[in-house]
Amino acid sequence: MHGVNLSVIPELEGGPRELGADSNLDGMRNLFPLSDSSVFGAGKNPADLRILMRKLAARINREKVNDPEPEDNPNIPSGYTYFLQLITHDMVNTSISLAATQGRRFGFQNTRQQPLTLDTIYGGGPDISPHAYEYSRVCMQSRGFMPRTKLRCGRAQTRSGSTANTPFADVGRAMPVDVRDDGLANPGGAPRCLRTEALIADARNEDQALIAQMTLLFHRMHNFILDQIDSVLPPSTAPDAYRNLICARFVLTLIYRKIIIKDVLYQLLDSSVYRYYFLPEINPGNLLSDDAAELGKIPVEFSHGAFRCGHAMFRDTYVVKDALDEPLDAGRAMQFNSRRSPGFVPLTEDWIVNWERFFKVNGHEPVNHSRRLLPHFSSLAKSGFYFAPMMPNRDGRGDIAGLPNRDLVSSVFARVWSVPKLIDKLRLRSAEKGTELSNFLPMYDEHISGLTEWLKKTADPGGISEQFTDDDIAAIVQDPPLPFFVLYEAKKKHQGLRLGPLGSIIIAETVVGAMLKYPLMVADSEFNPLRELKAQLGPLQRLGVPAAAISIIPEIVTFDDLLTFMKSNGILEPRSDEHPPQ
Repeated sequence: MHGVNLSVIPELEGGPRELGADSNLDGMRNLFPLSDSSVFGAGKNPADLRILMRKLAARINREKVNDPEPEDNPNIPSGYTYFLQLITHDMVNTSISLAATQGRRFGFQNTRQQPLTLDTIYGGGPDISPHAYEYSRVCMQSRGFMPRTKLRCGRAQTRSGSTANTPFADVGRAMPVDVRDDGLANPGGAPRCLRTEALIADARNEDQALIAQMTLLFHRMHNFILDQIDSVLPPSTAPDAYRNLICARFVLTLIYRKIIIKDVLYQLLDSSVYRYYFLPEINPGNLLSDDAAELGKIPVEFSHGAFRCGHAMFRDTYVVKDALDEPLDAGRAMQFNSRRSPGFVPLTEDWIVNWERFFKVNGHEPVNHSRRLLPHFSSLAKSGFYFAPMMPNRDGRGDIAGLPNRDLVSSVFARVWSVPKLIDKLRLRSAEKGTELSNFLPMYDEHISGLTEWLKKTADPGGISEQFTDDDIAAIVQDPPLPFFVLYEAKKKHQGLRLGPLGSIIIAETVVGAMLKYPLMVADSEFNPLRELKAQLGPLQRLGVPAAAISIIPEIVTFDDLLTFMKSNGILEPRSDEHPPQ
């Protein structure tokens, strides 16, 4: 859940008067090649379409959750909300270099080179992203010739602001020293001790307290795996150290990919779609968008459509530590950010997450469930304080505050497929390939009456929020924006407990395509996340992983398995000493 990131919204001045299919999607693609008639909003003036998105966002904001569809989703605990955010960061990064914008104010490019390989955690490694890695005694004694191989963990702070003897329970954070940053100046004269630098590979992973805690969890698990390898094969040269680092990353990424397939997507996707793509194995022949040259690129229908569903999952409050604690305001979590509020970091001790409150660990139900996947958002997600309008609404031509409007506007300028045309295309491809997917994906016409009714449901001509005209409703029913339709489909098909067929197909096609294009392999040895870890011991040993180093790691299939293992080995417990025992 980000603050300001306008990199996907092109400037309207001098832009196209109508939306067409011509777009520069460096590092990204459409699920299928677009024509001018198949793009969302085809033939419409972008400024007029933006106004329609504002009205739809106002309608979404008027939605109420009734007893038949309570807010909590018992199918998906809240921990998955933040794991999904980390997965998104591992697949898409559109915060691009200024050099890539070619002089434009805004750019559009995915710089994530190998999705689903934990680039969001490891970055470019210790030589490219050294700030994310521990500066160890070995590194110091070798004068930097031995690389940094452990990921950093930082101390939390007490409510009084002290970090003395507090546990290493936050991501690493740093303050600049002897620089001319005028924002550090203090009217009293002395510079303030503001930790403006997050010592992680991907700055988005500390956007707020809970995603920072998820990032820390992966740092800890990496360090544990590396300790096991180093204890069997102590590195004495730089190549030895790099080898152990790479081995630890492979093991953790294998576990990560298995959890995505066997747990996250199993919980999130429509059951019939999940079985088609993932049971009993990933079959390349099942892909409908099977252009080999485009396979590894992330479809904008995923990044700016289906996967935006995670924004509807954010809650307003969370029980963070003890089950009987008062819930904490999620808005406070947004304040723990080195860029927005460096005076609030490191995390305070009351935001050190007990993951048993967010996942089903050892069979115990979590206190926090995610919100259902519905066209209805939490107050935080609609907040103008954290999500100000991208274009202020002047003379009826701008946006309103909140993530719903941001998601809708981004789908306009990302040039995603029109929902009715995409459904037709998927059904046609399914028939051409002789697959059963068309049996799961109803024709768009089946949604028209229900969608019309939903759009009219909260109309209030005397209300203070902007209302639809009859023409507005007809325009949306004819061509609904993809981020909205994915949530509407989930509501209609599964009462918001999981995604519907279209959203599920888009996500499955994207994940399978990324894993096929970028398998975990070295030379001719490929590591399959659907096979047991110990069954792949042979190629892991050829990579350099000693059998004794991973003998302690059980078969981890779900995030609950991961947390159970980490808890039983003391990896989850925040410590205040320099390093845990080896």
